[in-house]
Amino acid sequence: MGDSTRRGFLAMAGMGAAAVGVGAAAPAAAGEQSGELSGARSAGPLVAYVRDVRRHEIAVMVGEHEVVVHDRDLVNRLVQASRS
Repeated sequence: MGDSTRRGFLAMAGMGAAAVGVGAAAPAAAGEQSGELSGARSAGPLVAYVRDVRRHEIAVMVGEHEVVVHDRDLVNRLVQASRS
């Protein structure tokens, strides 16, 4: 595996870890916006990732549910974290 590929993987992994770390706040916002994820904290593993940076979209997945949240500040923080 070349260095550039390794760096790309680590950057994506770091961004994913940051998304999961700060994504803990996203289920509440997602639940408020859509009502789909009420009680999401007890539903099992949660995964969040930035779907579209330009549109400030974060996909939050809990169990079999996926909700798209629009949060400019969170997307900007995740992008900054991926550059550290």
